[in-house]
Amino acid sequence: MKDVKETLDRIVPEPAQMSDWDAVLREARPRRRSLTIQLAVATGVAALAALFVVAPWKGSERVGILDRALAAAGDGPVLHVVFRGGWGGTLVDLKSGERKPVYGEREVWFDPSRNLVHQISRFGGVVENEEVYERNAGDRELTALWRDYRPALEKGTARVVGEDVVDGVPVYWIIVRAQMLSDVADHKDHELAQQVAISRETFKPVAMKYTRDRHALDNEVEHILRFETISVGEADFAGDPAKSLSGVAVMAGSDPIELSQASEVLGHKPFWFGQEFAGLPLTQAQEAYSATGRHEESLVTGARAAEIRRCIHAGARARNLCRHLPGAEIRGDRVYMRGPVQWSPRHTGLTLFYGSVGDNPTTFKKEDTAPLYDQPNIVLSEKTDRENVGSLLGPASLAYQPPDGSVLLMPGSGYLVRDGVYISIRAADEKNVLEAARALRPMS
Repeated sequence: MKDVKETLDRIVPEPAQMSDWDAVLREARPRRRSLTIQLAVATGVAALAALFVVAPWKGSERVGILDRALAAAGDGPVLHVVFRGGWGGTLVDLKSGERKPVYGEREVWFDPSRNLVHQISRFGGVVENEEVYERNAGDRELTALWRDYRPALEKGTARVVGEDVVDGVPVYWIIVRAQMLSDVADHKDHELAQQVAISRETFKPVAMKYTRDRHALDNEVEHILRFETISVGEADFAGDPAKSLSGVAVMAGSDPIELSQASEVLGHKPFWFGQEFAGLPLTQAQEAYSATGRHEESLVTGARAAEIRRCIHAGARARNLCRHLPGAEIRGDRVYMRGPVQWSPRHTGLTLFYGSVGDNPTTFKKEDTAPLYDQPNIVLSEKTDRENVGSLLGPASLAYQPPDGSVLLMPGSGYLVRDGVYISIRAADEKNVLEAARALRPMS
């Protein structure tokens, strides 16, 4: 049966070629693979007829599943979808050890008639940022769910390829688009496909993935919490400029200080692990500083705005002619020019480094007190300024706040709040982060 299904996949007609499918393939392909598009060769009418006799998904069943999926997709002009996945963490109660997942989600409205997108990013249900912008090639999920999914159902080019359970929901997996690609690494043809999972109860999409020979690329599955097509009046394209990351700039650094200065720098009694923890000595205290800012920007209208639009939407060669337009940006139906960054006041915090210090081989100067991050270490960072805690976890913006008595575990770090102090712990693994979080105590 497996051979039959594989052969059937090769001879079922593919959807019509669309101009930006190649871009979608480039984004979806596995790394370190060089693939070139090659059309599958049909095997012949006789073989096709024979296969349909034993095909596991018969015509009547296809109509029953795919037609219901089409009806569930609706016919509104605006796509409204909520995705889960791509980032998240685990909340751990430090006393009981109880664990709870904390998810990142994206709520998106997409109006194809204006090519306009409004996206709200949330973490643990808290809004982190939101943007209103013109759809770009990187929004492959929107391409899949709008340009490909419903048209494939309407044209009959979609096909059911199996059953599964996703997050406890029984689903059908549907191939929306597929092409055979020749891999220069093994000189064999492989199926690169875009698949959508629909609930067997509601027939609405609940997940999507890109696959190579029916296996998810990088084991990634995008979960869909909500899917609907709605009217323009029901959609939200207002946005909140204060939540936008557009034009935001960040600067950060640190300078060594004496441990006796720690309370003054933090403006609060610091937390620490003592002079030594897990066999690692406290070797350096640092004053960490950071600031955020936004580029000044001005609205551009008239002929100048039209020129900028032509340049930004032009091909690579034409864009070379537009180098005299640095800092131009299109957001929604408006054009802006960026100017210098206006920085906020500098914020300070405390960093305690547990580990080895010595000469940093990446710098030209000779030194013996540089933290050696390539050796075992634990880094404890603390801030009291709620407006500037995002830098505790690098680029992560953290409007979300873990509840008292718990720590949020993220890759390579943990985040917690204690007595008004926002704390991050960076360590080699989750076990070290949890042990360090439980060992925190006020500095004497």
